[in-house]
Amino acid sequence: MPEAAQKHEAGADARIVPMRRQTIAVQVRALLRRDIIVGRLPPRTMLSEQELSQRFGVSRTPIREALIKLAEENLIEIYPQYGSFVAPIKLTEVFDSQFVRESLECSAIERAVERIDAAQIKALNASLAHQRVLHRAGDHEEFFLADERMHALIMEIAGHANAWRQVENAKAQMDRVRFLSMRNVRKKPSVIAEHTLIVDRLVHRDRDGALAAMRAHLRGLFRSVEILTAMEAAYFAEEGGGSSGPPPRAVAGR
Repeated sequence: MPEAAQKHEAGADARIVPMRRQTIAVQVRALLRRDIIVGRLPPRTMLSEQELSQRFGVSRTPIREALIKLAEENLIEIYPQYGSFVAPIKLTEVFDSQFVRESLECSAIERAVERIDAAQIKALNASLAHQRVLHRAGDHEEFFLADERMHALIMEIAGHANAWRQVENAKAQMDRVRFLSMRNVRKKPSVIAEHTLIVDRLVHRDRDGALAAMRAHLRGLFRSVEILTAMEAAYFAEEGGGSSGPPPRAVAGR
């Protein structure tokens, strides 16, 4: 069984720790959001309130609230009388996410060059070493999280740790593309090389070099989109597609 499937199966019978109803809905949303982003729930998968209620061991009310929140992020589409389905990836939202992320992170890298200290340099190098270990281990999800933590650390070095939340909130669709691209065996080595250059220029307080390296790294998304729309077309919405039409055919076996 593939690693991602093993992890999904291991968590399939997980139960939410009893808390206030609103908090339960937040937990359910976070778990489903993660499953969608990493591709365990591919586009057009039907999300049954009853099945999700059984999986998480909660009532259908927080399930319904979680699905509404996911719909607000355009991660699922709700069709009255039919049900809820994982939404395909919409490229307009991917590119909007990339724009937001590039704007914030390029500003951050310029500030980080001025502020970085010895402890932060050590933390960045440790992050790179950890990413290499995870790549060798073939752990896609943990590699993805390590990638996130390094970018968040740069925001922190810049003095704007809370701004990372704005990046996170803006990039759900972008993250779906990023994780899908991890299937390419050359992607993680490329990411590590780009991260290494960013850190090197940052450590040497090379403002222009660090900025150029960060921008090139983030714009790699465009090439990933070109490759994925040709190879994984089923994951993407048709140009001009929306949720106003009939519901999609549910993915079998989900």
